[in-house]
Amino acid sequence: MKRFGFLYEKIVSVENCKQAIINASKHKRKRKVVKEINDNLDYYAKDLSERLIRLDFLTPYRTRIIKDGLSGKERELQIPSFYPDQCAHHAIVQILQPIFMKSSYHWSCANIPNRGIDHACKGVERATMRDIKHAKYCVKMDISKFYPSIPHDKLKARLREKIKDEKALQIIYKVIDSHSPGIPIGNYTSPWFAEFYLQPLDNYIKQELGVKHYIRYADDLVLIGNNKKKLRKAMYGVIDFVNGLGLTVKHDYQLYRIQRNCKDRKHRRGRKIDFVGRCFGIRVTTIRKRRALALMRQSRFIQKLQRQNRPVSYRIASGFLSRSSCFKHTDSKAMKEKYYDTVNIKKLKEVISNESKRKCLAQCA
Repeated sequence: MKRFGFLYEKIVSVENCKQAIINASKHKRKRKVVKEINDNLDYYAKDLSERLIRLDFLTPYRTRIIKDGLSGKERELQIPSFYPDQCAHHAIVQILQPIFMKSSYHWSCANIPNRGIDHACKGVERATMRDIKHAKYCVKMDISKFYPSIPHDKLKARLREKIKDEKALQIIYKVIDSHSPGIPIGNYTSPWFAEFYLQPLDNYIKQELGVKHYIRYADDLVLIGNNKKKLRKAMYGVIDFVNGLGLTVKHDYQLYRIQRNCKDRKHRRGRKIDFVGRCFGIRVTTIRKRRALALMRQSRFIQKLQRQNRPVSYRIASGFLSRSSCFKHTDSKAMKEKYYDTVNIKKLKEVISNESKRKCLAQCA
């Protein structure tokens, strides 16, 4: 394995710090603190560089509990302050990102730019649409409490295998040790550390276990193949490997036959792969039931408001248009005709356009 050095000078350089502040301030420029820092960019870039040199770039986290999407899962976020914490995180990632990307698996999604839900869906459909011969069985697994369970000692050892610059490692270790247990949900560095930590698992599944189709979205794993015995062996191999990383696979892991698209329901066997908000069968992709129900309720409510000539709020209009984008990527023609085509989309777009203009005028004023 190639090890990288001379990273410390790049991380603490004033130019890198200046770019880090610019990148960290994206979508936050209206904030008073961010505006003040951007107005004095040279001064704060130099100050951030000095803080990184003396390892004085961390402040206490603010904690916030959020409910995640339609699932309603509660997650605890640790929110770092903009300066110097978030800016320092960007300065570190800007140098480490090319190193992590070199050894990244192509179908590892969620933690890497331009590899979101659509990329993960393409990975699954590569099997269920194009390689039906090898898309007979599926293993679906999930790592339990992934971020809070990552052990610091093993993550540090993994980083030391890749990086030989001791001073750079001290800066990285400072970020890792800022929260315990695991790594915090909320740091800009956390998704990159999580991605890097699971790269040996990706290599193990593809190279040693020889799984034909394997897709990972953060900590959700999908393995697809045509040999049930081989997939079962791979499933238990993955569980042992994950245990070796100091993590645990959730108890609800499963191996099942993938459902084929058959008009006669009596002859349907198996079930679809429920993954990243969609359900994948052989030659068919549909919307996840929970998401479809939410979209149907919202559509009925909007239709009711439009029949009564009542205004639709910006939040409801933008939420519905965002949710209905799934029709472009799924086989849901009947549902689209009933719940999307019956809504006056032009008026919803007008609501969003007017609100955007109002915000723009308020900002200019």
